[in-house]
Amino acid sequence: MNGFPAWLTATLASDAAEGQGVLPANIHPLQSGLVVVGAASVALVSQDDNLAVRKVLDAPPSPGTVMIIAGGIMSRTAIIGGLLALEMQNAGVVGLVTDGPVRDAQEIRALELAVWSRGVTPTASNKNGPALVGGSVSIGGIVIRDGDLVIADDDGVVIWPQERIDELLKRAEVKFQQDTMRLAQLQAKAGKVVPQL
Repeated sequence: MNGFPAWLTATLASDAAEGQGVLPANIHPLQSGLVVVGAASVALVSQDDNLAVRKVLDAPPSPGTVMIIAGGIMSRTAIIGGLLALEMQNAGVVGLVTDGPVRDAQEIRALELAVWSRGVTPTASNKNGPALVGGSVSIGGIVIRDGDLVIADDDGVVIWPQERIDELLKRAEVKFQQDTMRLAQLQAKAGKVVPQL
C-alpha cells in the first residue's frame, strides 16, 4: 500500500479527519475485499464521454496511483470497461474511483482492479471530449487534487488533503491503538483468546 500501514482503513481515515473528505455513499466498491491507499491522479470527463481516461493513459501516472474520474454523475455510459481496466492495471494504476458507472464488471472483477463507482451499465461512452486531466475535481462536494491521498475499502472512499497526510496518519494511528486496546478488553470479557499484535 505504497508505504502506508496495513491497518489504515476508510473508517480510521474518516475518524482521523472527523468525517471530512468522505465521498458519497452511492460510490460503491465493484468487488468486496479490496483495499487501496495511494496518491490521487484526477481527470474530468464530459457527460456520456470518457476521453479523459484515454488522455490519462496516454501519459500514465506513477505506479501505485489511484485514478479519480469525476464528471460522470449524470452519465448513462461507462467510464471504463474491461479493456481500459486492463490497460490501467498494466500502467501500474492500483484503483479507480468515479462518480460514473463502469461496464464489463465481471472482467474487471477477474482482474482484481479495485474500482469504486456509481454502478454498472452495458453502454459504451463517446470519446469526443471535452476532457480535463490534472489539477482538481469534485465528487459529491469533496474536492480532490492530484497528490491527495485516497483510502478506499468496503466501507467507502476517504480523501486526505496532501498537506495533512502526516498529521492525519498520526491521528489514525492513535485511534487504531485505542480500538485495538478496546477490542482486547472486550474479547477478554468474553473469555476469548486475544491474538498477539
